[in-house]
Amino acid sequence: MATMKRNLTFKESSEEDPKKLRSELSSMENLSNEIFYEIFDYLDGLDICIAFSNINYRFQQLIICSPFRYKINLGYSTKREKFLNNYKQIQHQIYSISFIIPKTSMNELLISFQIDCSFNNLQSIRIDNISKDKLISLLIHLSELPCLHSLNIQTTDSIEDLNQIYQLIFSLPKLKSNELSSHRNEDSISILMPNNNQISPIEYLKIGHWYTFDELNALISYTPNLRHLKLSHISKDDSDIEDILPMNFNNLIHLSIFTNSLNFDEFELFIEKMNSKLKILHVIAYSNQDITYLYADRWEKLISENFSQLEKFSLCFDESRMGRNCPIYDGGLNQFNSPFWIQRNLIFDIEIYEYNIHYYVRSYKYRWYNYINSSHEHSKSTQLTIKYVYTDEPVFFLLDQIKRVLNFTQIYHLNIEQQITEERLMQIIHLLPDLITINLYSLSFYEEYPFLNQGYPTTSALEYAKNIKYVYLDQTSTIDDIYFLMSFCPQMEYLSVECIKNMNIQLFLKDILKKINQKHYEYLHLLCIFIRTADDQLIKHLSQMIYDEKLLLDYTIHRQSYNIYLKWK
Repeated sequence: MATMKRNLTFKESSEEDPKKLRSELSSMENLSNEIFYEIFDYLDGLDICIAFSNINYRFQQLIICSPFRYKINLGYSTKREKFLNNYKQIQHQIYSISFIIPKTSMNELLISFQIDCSFNNLQSIRIDNISKDKLISLLIHLSELPCLHSLNIQTTDSIEDLNQIYQLIFSLPKLKSNELSSHRNEDSISILMPNNNQISPIEYLKIGHWYTFDELNALISYTPNLRHLKLSHISKDDSDIEDILPMNFNNLIHLSIFTNSLNFDEFELFIEKMNSKLKILHVIAYSNQDITYLYADRWEKLISENFSQLEKFSLCFDESRMGRNCPIYDGGLNQFNSPFWIQRNLIFDIEIYEYNIHYYVRSYKYRWYNYINSSHEHSKSTQLTIKYVYTDEPVFFLLDQIKRVLNFTQIYHLNIEQQITEERLMQIIHLLPDLITINLYSLSFYEEYPFLNQGYPTTSALEYAKNIKYVYLDQTSTIDDIYFLMSFCPQMEYLSVECIKNMNIQLFLKDILKKINQKHYEYLHLLCIFIRTADDQLIKHLSQMIYDEKLLLDYTIHRQSYNIYLKWK
């Protein structure tokens, strides 16, 4: 916005006074080249070339004769003609090119344009939506580049001969990073084992297409310096993993793997056949049949016996329940809360997303309630997040998903990232007796909430809500939202809300504090209000209002950014 305002001011002043324009241009001329290089670092190289090359001779030389290196992002909004008309001025200074354009435009561009040895400083290339014939032609010419370190290629074509593609990739003499994704291959593609002269310097390899473990073994034989491997294992007709020879991953320290076809027994065999000293392991598994991915004791054994030096670990197990019967978990409760996981600062979280349940094992990160209680209790850190659940679906489907989650772990923190009615909230909390915190996007009410006096829908939900200490409401529709939460969670100690847009904040706070005094909420002692107009002057007004109305005696009030914190005894 500030940039736009400055541009408008400059334009308006130039139209009013040509002399002033010449003066401002002269002032801009006084800036050093280094300052312009810093500005250029935030801009696309093609935009720099078009905007500055025709101003005067100084800027022409700055564009084409400087040591500065340009990055080109040819996105959907960039016209092909602009690139073709201007790239030759700076082609020897381009270090990065990204072609993220439709397939037809990509083919037309490669007919008129060729990456060759004239791009002698080009280090990184990303190309999406390239056809297989154009890809082969491109790879042949890339061998002429002396500095190409990174290559990222994504194609929607079905490539029948990946061996030819990889032979060309592995022949690039300086390549350190390669990503190849082809989403339409339907059969495994044979990869030939290398000759002695076919070793590649690649250290980062992402394989985003179907392959068998035999083919994987062949691929890594080309890359003895491999340190980071990212796999998308989606081949249905794999080689027999028990017959595969141990694979040589001597230098590999980082492995990321996605699979929707390997059961956990096969995954274990694959890991055990790796000769590596992994420091980082990330696993994403999709399965409706193999729940053993969630057996913590098997993961503990696998990691301890194979990767004693492992520093980072994460697991995402995705279970889709759309029209399928999933096996029942019969292991112990809270298995990822053992000392093995606590020592590594790893926690177990669950997310219900539409018809899927995502189970996560990941590093603990700072959460909103750590502001009040910075020393989190690892054994009580498990959080359930609910988002994008269809409101027109029968409620029993969501409740069944929650019941399934409770087979694995107790839930201490609830995070609902969509609007929810008070009735459905009660039904959810009825299943979660161990809740400590709730974080709500927004509430909606069909009618007043008489259930607070009538035990509706269950008395156990109201009883469980008494254990909730910390409440966060992301969007406040009316002050009734606040009153409901205060009545629903009578023993909460901390309440954080966002002030209603255009609401009188003094009146808002006054009403809340009067409600607290009238109902004698003895546990609540810390209130956080988010308001975008918060400043030091507002804090003074609120302090004066509290004093004048005699709402609190012993309290503190302060501001952090847009958050106003009010604490009392």
